[in-house]
Amino acid sequence: MSVILHFQSTGAVPGNAKPFRMLGGSLTIGRSDQNDMVLPDPDKMISGRHCAIEDLDGNVTVIDFSTNGTFLNYGKMPLGKTPTPLNDGDILSIGAYELLVEIAPVQQAPLADPLQDLPVPGKADDMADFLDPLDSGSAGIGGGSDDDFLDDLLGGPTAGPSGVKRDQLGDDGLLPPLGEEDDDDFLRPARPEPDRPAQSSHSSALSDMIPTPAPATSTIPDDWDLDLPAAGQGADDQDDDPFAQPQEAPPVDPPMPQTVPPRAAGITPDGPQPAPGGPDAASRAFLDALGAGDLKILDDDLVETMTRLGGVLNTMIGGVREILMTRQSIKSEFRMQQTVISAGANNPLKFSVSVDQAIEAMTRPAVKGYLPAATAAEEALDDIKAHEVAMMTGMEAALKGVLARLEPRKLAERIAADSSLRSVLTNKKARYWDVFEAQYGEISDQAENDFHDLFSKEFSRAYQAQLDRLKPK
Repeated sequence: MSVILHFQSTGAVPGNAKPFRMLGGSLTIGRSDQNDMVLPDPDKMISGRHCAIEDLDGNVTVIDFSTNGTFLNYGKMPLGKTPTPLNDGDILSIGAYELLVEIAPVQQAPLADPLQDLPVPGKADDMADFLDPLDSGSAGIGGGSDDDFLDDLLGGPTAGPSGVKRDQLGDDGLLPPLGEEDDDDFLRPARPEPDRPAQSSHSSALSDMIPTPAPATSTIPDDWDLDLPAAGQGADDQDDDPFAQPQEAPPVDPPMPQTVPPRAAGITPDGPQPAPGGPDAASRAFLDALGAGDLKILDDDLVETMTRLGGVLNTMIGGVREILMTRQSIKSEFRMQQTVISAGANNPLKFSVSVDQAIEAMTRPAVKGYLPAATAAEEALDDIKAHEVAMMTGMEAALKGVLARLEPRKLAERIAADSSLRSVLTNKKARYWDVFEAQYGEISDQAENDFHDLFSKEFSRAYQAQLDRLKPK
């Protein structure tokens, strides 16, 4: 993917505010000169290595490594070290800078013409050399003439010095003219050919390819068919005549099409039958794994049932993933230790860049680098339950920590150490201190012994208010 970052005028703009293009599969952004994109920051609000943008097989993500946070689309929660998907038109807030993300597919270069490097065809005049590869002037074979070598086959007016002798146009020199010999020569053995002069090399090559013609016979007389056997004569007599024509066979009636009788009811066809199982069996297996195998669902309702359950599963996978991402953001905001991507056994519900990728990893039998689907689901639910309990424990500890800093004894020690605060304990203000000590003791006892009475009212009010804001309008 092509990723370009543009500085927005609504944020800080450096002196060189040209768009910055990501080269390769990653781009680091920060205050340090070691980054690909350096953002000047005299106030040091931007970390040395603030964040990184990566292209993972067409999925562009951003990872936050900073202390003060990287924010997406003016959000209030920093992104954290969990890869967060980026889309075209998103806004990244880094310190005082606002970067517009432009993402577009990389355009492929046009394919080169595979025939462009071939030589240009020759002119028509050059075809004579191509059609006469055995010509003595070009091939250098023997010492033949410049005449066309096809004259020996086509009966040209002349022949080479060593070719077949031809007396007249149209005489190929191989067969004697018809009618020059008597009919009696038909039964004579062929006369031996007189010795001929040696032929050129190209004539010899062609003669190997052309079969030797049979000896010529005399012309066929007009009364050649007078000796044919009469109708009804035996086949043996007919075979004695070499010129007898075969008798036509009597016409044969075409076979009548056979009608296939209909198969009797209840008889199993001989062809292969489909194997047991299939879509219906897969649907039943899914319902059994779901714990709904005992429900009586008709076969006609299986498609609708599986479609509905597939939609529910899609929503639940996406929802669990969003809950885990919110948990990760809370841990990032409080600078808590977070789970990082490892070489293998990663939970697809935590480390997928999109819902579709999480569903793919959960659906396939085995995906390299991810946990099995069942193990990933159990781990995700355990993390969510532990997060809920840990949040309550953490808030209780935080409140006790704040109260500890307001303990009167510690405040008195601080006031005694600072001369500018000694006047606080004089006259009327000293009575306020006595009241504070009494109130603090009561609040501290409630926090220690009955944390829920002290905390539940304010917590419940804020909790319900936040739920009302998050409900869809």
